[in-house]
Amino acid sequence: MAKKKINKKTKKIIISLVVVVAIIAAICVVALKPEEKLKVETVKATVETISETLDTSGVVSVADQDVFTIPSGVIVESVNVKEGDVVTAGDVIATFDLSSLNDVLTEKKDAYNKAEESYKNAQLTATQSKDKVSQVKEQISELEAEIARLQEKSDKKDDTANVTESKVSSSMIQRFMSTAKLFGFDYTQEEAEALLADILASGSSLNDMSSFIDNLTTIGSANGSFDFGALNGMTESSELMSAEMSLIQLKAQLATLELQSDSTYVATFKTIADKSKESYLATQQQIDSMKNGWVAKANGIVTEVNLLPDGSVASSTESTVDMNSILAAVSSGADITSLLTSFMGQGTAAVKVLYYPLVADISLSKYDVLDVDIDQDVIVKPASGSVLNGKVSYISAVATSSNGLNLGSIMGGSSASSVIPAQITIEEVDSSLIVGVDVQVSIITDTVENAIVVPVEVICIDSEEVFVYVLEDGKAVKHNVELGISSDTHYQVLSGITEDDILIKNTLGLEEGVSVEAE
Repeated sequence: MAKKKINKKTKKIIISLVVVVAIIAAICVVALKPEEKLKVETVKATVETISETLDTSGVVSVADQDVFTIPSGVIVESVNVKEGDVVTAGDVIATFDLSSLNDVLTEKKDAYNKAEESYKNAQLTATQSKDKVSQVKEQISELEAEIARLQEKSDKKDDTANVTESKVSSSMIQRFMSTAKLFGFDYTQEEAEALLADILASGSSLNDMSSFIDNLTTIGSANGSFDFGALNGMTESSELMSAEMSLIQLKAQLATLELQSDSTYVATFKTIADKSKESYLATQQQIDSMKNGWVAKANGIVTEVNLLPDGSVASSTESTVDMNSILAAVSSGADITSLLTSFMGQGTAAVKVLYYPLVADISLSKYDVLDVDIDQDVIVKPASGSVLNGKVSYISAVATSSNGLNLGSIMGGSSASSVIPAQITIEEVDSSLIVGVDVQVSIITDTVENAIVVPVEVICIDSEEVFVYVLEDGKAVKHNVELGISSDTHYQVLSGITEDDILIKNTLGLEEGVSVEAE
């Protein structure tokens, strides 16, 4: 296994630990009698290729995938894959009935045409509404003046309602209260009874009153227009009520005209038209791609199949929002954002294919990134223990924040650090690679061929020198050495020994000149 490259500070810490171990070993040396020889294990240096690596872990993800979606109404002819199948470029995944494809596209085209027509009508209505706004405002002003006159006249009348209170039935009072609520008036029973009694006392008949309430109900329910003939023979009180109801109608009309003449109203219809066009064109492109069936564009694996044997889609959540409901929502003043989002949906995910190669996402420290380049060779090891080859394919130019604990944060007193996102492309396919599962990643940062290589067990390090013990003429002879790169198990030796030297592995208790014997 490769060894992670360490910085100078960490190297000093490791050297210090080695020195402590060496001192303890020296204290524990058992004195040998002059005639005794220490049994030692030996090994010879070798000439081979050695690589130094930066070791980390990464999470397997996918660089490219296809999520095939099927619009509502399309009829499936055949499904040629199941979950877990491996596909190659050009494989046909599913085929469809061409007539059903044309029907779906026609529906989208009709919706687009309707949205365009509504937008043009909204522009025309806006122009006409602007001309009517001032006219309606003038009518409102005149009616408010008339209401004030009638109110003043009504206030001067004597209160004669008590004379005829008994003539007003409770059912008529309840009808009137319910009708008044349609226009925004919330009378109490006492107020309604007094008002009706006042109208009857002024000379109106019960039939007039009942007809008047029926007409008001018709207006409030938006099922017809008010019959002003019902007011014939009624007094100033009923005239006042009629005027107030007319004022409500005018103000409602004004609100509608102001809404229709507002630029936001027209802009909303334009948004709907633009979105419907976008949806139509997207569906057209989708339908065109389905005419020859769904085809795998590269080698990969099928990870999801939601098409049932009868051609339907399992657990479909596709919205059935149509253009009529969207246009109606605009007129009612409702928020159409969610409706447009649903309308823009191009169908339900039916088949998902992950394409090779897979990738592994890793994070590099600000020191590690100095030793990593694009296209650098990488060894990837999944949990199965297999060894796969890869390359560095991406290094971010922007660092991200990491709140995890690390050696630098502990020594520096900070709990946060910055990491640089990077990505490894895994060039080989292995069934043990699972998207979302972590793997061990070893980035090869340096490689030396034909190097003199020795096991780590023969290297001795103290505060002043690095050396090995060489078996020469039955004695342990110290050789100072210069080290190069290292792996988990070996060091490169630049100078101080040759490949013919016999090196001592178990150096515990050794001193310069001690008599030794190879086991």
